[in-house]
Amino acid sequence: VCMLWLLALSSPRRACLAHPTQLLRLRGGQSPGELSDVWKKRLQAAVEAQQRDQLGEAAELYRMAMELHPPLQGAWPVLTNYGLSLQPSDPAKAADAFRKAVELAPDDKAKADSHFNLANALTDASQPDEADAAYGACLALVPDDGGAHYNRGALRLTRGDAKGALPCMEAAVRLSPQDAKAHLGVADCNMRLGRPEEAEASYAVSRKLRPEHALTWASSGNCAEERGEYEAAETHWKRSLQLAPDDGVYCNLGSMLRRLNRMRESRDAYAAALALNPRSVDAHIGMGKAYTAPAGGAGSEAQRRHYAAFLARTYGEALKLSPEHVGANLAVAEGLHMWGEHGPCPELGGRSAIDFYRAVLQLAPDNTNAATHAAYEGAV
Repeated sequence: VCMLWLLALSSPRRACLAHPTQLLRLRGGQSPGELSDVWKKRLQAAVEAQQRDQLGEAAELYRMAMELHPPLQGAWPVLTNYGLSLQPSDPAKAADAFRKAVELAPDDKAKADSHFNLANALTDASQPDEADAAYGACLALVPDDGGAHYNRGALRLTRGDAKGALPCMEAAVRLSPQDAKAHLGVADCNMRLGRPEEAEASYAVSRKLRPEHALTWASSGNCAEERGEYEAAETHWKRSLQLAPDDGVYCNLGSMLRRLNRMRESRDAYAAALALNPRSVDAHIGMGKAYTAPAGGAGSEAQRRHYAAFLARTYGEALKLSPEHVGANLAVAEGLHMWGEHGPCPELGGRSAIDFYRAVLQLAPDNTNAATHAAYEGAV
């Protein structure tokens, strides 16, 4: 007799909402009994494909098995596994399967798990209101479900509702005090709510519980900078970069170092960001802000050419990637004006300061700085 094991599904299977390196658990599944005939072979093959994490193949095999043997369409464990296999490729259709699973669940625990899976699928299908309600239905049946509290909080946080997310994350911490991601969720909520002191307390716990998690260190660096603890911010960001190099973290580090007038180190950080991601607009702009003039006469032609070339290598590259970036257009205009480069600039494709001021006004008509210069030059 060929035995079928449906997945227990107590381990994570897909990316977490708030922190992509942490995975969510998925639930459900049990044995429907002995197998024979073609539909049973399809069902067995579906389970085996799912166990190999070949979810697209598994979903198609489950579909074929249910088509060959319609009673399977009313089997809660089969619908559950079908939905889980289908979710990465078609979360809306997976949600339909989970809705049926909710109706067919044999007990409250199974019904709660089905609501949980439904909420995850609805989140992936960009239906956040219904997803939040499904997490609520799960918690109405199993109030001490830490995973549902966390996922609901993560969903709310991604929607910008930090106030609504915080009690969910706090409940997840209360139910699972050793869960590093739940402490991280509390910290992120407090940061969004402008409470960096409270956030740091939770970040510290998360760092202790999960010291090798790069995003925790990166967020801790953001919090330390917000609190004016620049040495701590630098330490946290560098630890994050040791664990997982990231152009965004390098940009944060470069920005802080520039404000501390550590220009060479700032440029090094932005250069590292560009080495990881040459298309980083923020890194190109940051490099532009970290300019240090060479020795010599500030008003010399050689100096102007040097600076114009620098603008082209930094802000100019940013504008190639994002032509409608107001800040980059304004920075080029201001730089050319400051260095007395009022005519066409060959390093910037023959465009002049006034051309960049005009571009700013097209993008941001209320920009008084650009409007003043444009009016002064007789452009408006």
